[in-house]
Amino acid sequence: MPGRPLSRRTTLGSALAAPLVLAACDIDPPPSDPTSSATPEPPEDAELVATVVAALVRARGVLEEALSAAPDLAPVLAPVADAHAAHLDVLVGAVPDSEVPTAPRPSLPPRPAAVLANVQRSEQRLLRTARTGCLDARSGDLARVLASVAASTSQHAAALTGSAG
Repeated sequence: MPGRPLSRRTTLGSALAAPLVLAACDIDPPPSDPTSSATPEPPEDAELVATVVAALVRARGVLEEALSAAPDLAPVLAPVADAHAAHLDVLVGAVPDSEVPTAPRPSLPPRPAAVLANVQRSEQRLLRTARTGCLDARSGDLARVLASVAASTSQHAAALTGSAG
């Protein structure tokens, strides 16, 4: 006997409860010594972090140019830029003695619709990189951080799509 179709409320409630259930899982338990720092990522993850940092820097360059080309989009783009800055702080701090790469800022047309389309493409590239990083990470802590980056980027991409219409 087929079950009842899920209502929108049930689906939304399940989606909201899932992070709580997942947050209860502890893949990498904290160190037993509370004064010691978190265990460093394996060397394999250092390259992964560098890849995601480079993607964040490219996305930040697109956002900076977008804000210059279309200042009226600042209310929509500022939260995205703030999220990228916070993610960069976390990831750069995860690999000591690493340098933050620079990326050339692209040239964007001064039309808001074209600027927004460029930002959306940039966010989709970043999202693909973060999702791939989640799967490739050897450290559970890093996988969780990259999942957070992916979730944030996905939400901002959806908001940008909503503001394009």
